Amino acid sequence: MTIQVLTFDLDNTLWETDPVIIRAEQASYHKLLHLCPRVADLYTLEGVREYKGQLAECYPTLAPQISRLRYETLRRIVLQTGADPDKAASIATAAFDTFMEERSNLTLFDGALDALKQLAQHFPLIALTNGNASLQAVGLDHLFCAHFSAENVGAAKPEPDMFQAALEHQNVQPHQCLHIGDHPHQDVDAARQLGFHTLWVNVLGQAWPDELAAPSHQIQHLKELVSAINTYQ
Repeated sequence: MTIQVLTFDLDNTLWETDPVIIRAEQASYHKLLHLCPRVADLYTLEGVREYKGQLAECYPTLAPQISRLRYETLRRIVLQTGADPDKAASIATAAFDTFMEERSNLTLFDGALDALKQLAQHFPLIALTNGNASLQAVGLDHLFCAHFSAENVGAAKPEPDMFQAALEHQNVQPHQCLHIGDHPHQDVDAARQLGFHTLWVNVLGQAWPDELAAPSHQIQHLKELVSAINTYQ
């Protein structure tokens, strides 16, 4: 067996995501209040989160388009204050840009950068993510040959679209690929059902779901990544 391509999830695989999103949402909300103080009369930060969830339910096609969904949430909120459409768009853009700036201000898991640098010397690396983190802003884009997201393929994992995009990009078969990710359903189970080899990254110490067959390989620290991948060769 020879692995030719490595596909990587990003959020909670290479860095912890929840604290980053919380901080980014707080910064975005404060920017929103600064530019449109009347928002405070209508929405708390938690209210903004709830409204975003409601929009995703009402418009299912927006659900995987998470950047557009977040921007549209902000724009509609400003419109509800009585602002004209142009002003609402401008304020929403500024608040969204603030979110994205903080979204990219993250800390890689210990050992992640060294592992990626080593692996990129031997394999094409492809990012597959349901999130909207910017590899360029994070400073990792030079290590990846492609970056597929739910937004640019039109469907989120565990749907097969991103995995298929990676296969087509490198012109390889599933058994020649190893997918590395943290999510039992969206990463490990989704990839192995397509015939990928899989590696479960469990840095955050989550429990494996009882309803899924146990992962064939797992690591709990990114310092173990290179040696774990060598076992597949």
